[in-house]
Amino acid sequence: MWFFGKKKGPSGFSSSSTAEEVTQGVDGTGLTAIVTGGSSGIGIETVRALALRGVHVIMAVRNVVAGNKVKEEILKKNPAAKIDVMELDLSSMASVRKFASDFIARGLPLNILINNAGIMGTPFTLSKDNIELQFATNHIGHFLLTNLLLDTMKKTAKESGREGRIVIVASDGHKFTYPEGIRFDKINDPSGYTGFSAYGQSKLANILHANELAKRLKEEGVNITVNSLHPGGIATNISRHNGFLNSTSLKTVLSNTIGKLMTKSLEQGAATQCYLALNPQVQGVTGEYFEDCNISKTTPHGRDAEMAKKLWDLSMEMTNKNGPSGFSSSSTAEEVTHGIDGTALTAIVTGASSGIGAETARVLALRGVHVIMGVRNVAAGTDIKEAIVKEIPSAKVDVMELDLSSMASVRKFALDFIARDLPLNLLINNAAAATPFMLSKDNIELQFATNHLGHFLLTSLLLDTMKKTARESNKEGRIVIVSSDAHKFTYPEGIRFDKINDQTGFSNFRSYGQSKLANVLHCNELARRFKVVIVIFELQEEEVNITANTIHPGTTVTNIFRYGGIFNGIVHSIGKYVFKSVQQGAATTCYVALHPQVQGTSGEYFSDCNLAKANDQARDVELAKKLWDFSMNLVK
Repeated sequence: MWFFGKKKGPSGFSSSSTAEEVTQGVDGTGLTAIVTGGSSGIGIETVRALALRGVHVIMAVRNVVAGNKVKEEILKKNPAAKIDVMELDLSSMASVRKFASDFIARGLPLNILINNAGIMGTPFTLSKDNIELQFATNHIGHFLLTNLLLDTMKKTAKESGREGRIVIVASDGHKFTYPEGIRFDKINDPSGYTGFSAYGQSKLANILHANELAKRLKEEGVNITVNSLHPGGIATNISRHNGFLNSTSLKTVLSNTIGKLMTKSLEQGAATQCYLALNPQVQGVTGEYFEDCNISKTTPHGRDAEMAKKLWDLSMEMTNKNGPSGFSSSSTAEEVTHGIDGTALTAIVTGASSGIGAETARVLALRGVHVIMGVRNVAAGTDIKEAIVKEIPSAKVDVMELDLSSMASVRKFALDFIARDLPLNLLINNAAAATPFMLSKDNIELQFATNHLGHFLLTSLLLDTMKKTARESNKEGRIVIVSSDAHKFTYPEGIRFDKINDQTGFSNFRSYGQSKLANVLHCNELARRFKVVIVIFELQEEEVNITANTIHPGTTVTNIFRYGGIFNGIVHSIGKYVFKSVQQGAATTCYVALHPQVQGTSGEYFSDCNLAKANDQARDVELAKKLWDFSMNLVK
């Protein structure tokens, strides 16, 4: 029994109340909750009590085996319980992102998020993301998880008309943090580190996070509350990293003698978070700190609004270190499109018979997109198609011949595609060549002809189909042009307008850079024209719901440098150790083509799935207009 503080508070509950008692009579049917750390301690009891009240509970656990055992035990006593187990390691931002993506992909609502998991008193250790382990696990992991799931919670609250609730398990341990509260400049500094002060810091961070989030959601008018709590002193394995507190002899004393008098049982320890998650008394209450199912008081640090804002900014910076999108150079095309439904979309991918084009086609098909592979080598394209269909039997993939170095081939491809009367949501201009000096069938330098001019003509010929599709489907059309950071290494003048076909001064790599600069300039001018509102007879206006963006895929081990002699040898010998894989190389293309984060973004340059900066020539508006006119004259 809980020896001290048995007196009931305004809620009618006290330190001796249990999770079952505080949720008695509450019907949680139709609600979905995520509980982190649901495989041990008060997390287990929270899962059990919520499931008992009819809530569909997702157990987010580091140890899936242990989680499934807990699930099985609960189901034995409550066969009607709805419980799922999903892997989540809060000390790893990659794991948090994967969990969020996997959950969102299930299409479930989310009414309740209980950030319960925690560790205590660890020796100084850095997480996988090089953040002090207690701060990383107890605060940063939950901060990122909450942000990633917030849109789902907002949507659920809006569609269901029921208040969403975020419950953050802090602790009175926040009172024993470092003197400055949060060591903003020394989070990862071992000097002056103590396990218990660091634990207190992470629990103070929980409270400040709850306060700032509650304020922001209130200002936004969102029907979601956020509260933090102290569960009370409980004999759990949270102190497993601390030698003294976790010693067998001390644990025996705590559990068998002193513990029964001075610490809560698990049933009592889980009461406050279950109360905040389900009890109607808490309706509309937000930004508060609870203990024993009643509003309690934090330290001045816990009520410091400026510290809460500063912590929010630091946490955003830490969780966005891979870039604001949450992805980085190591992300793969599958990862950046995880959970996205591309059904009903149609895409054309040029150069899809090899390299990142083939991976782009595969991943788009995996997400349900009907993919048209525009390829020069139909036999090779058919082989790729068959491999994709073998892996993904439901894949919709077609192969059509397209030689971008030939304007006649581009025109035929466009006519044949239009004759199929298919919609066109996505156009991915991916194909490219890196060659010694050659002239195309149209007597244009081959790299410029293939990499830029063929795509320029193809885009122009398919634009009306894309506009029609965007208008009739009410879905944004997207044009993705695969450029390269090589655009920074073109000729000094950028585009050699008067010497495009001149072998004098020709350089393979500068010419390649010129064609990649042309890709960026083409995209920028195209995006600018989309944004211009066309006035027809001064009565009607046409706004084009299509975006155009360029990307740098990163240096990837493909066959694009097959004419590059020694450089090609280097790429294929050491490339796998220092360059991107094909799966990583296709990531930015697929991200810009499908990800909802890019909605409405146009005329930008992306690298590693994040906005990047092209060079000054690529942002030259007059150069872009001049290239547009120059290209129009060539394709005529």
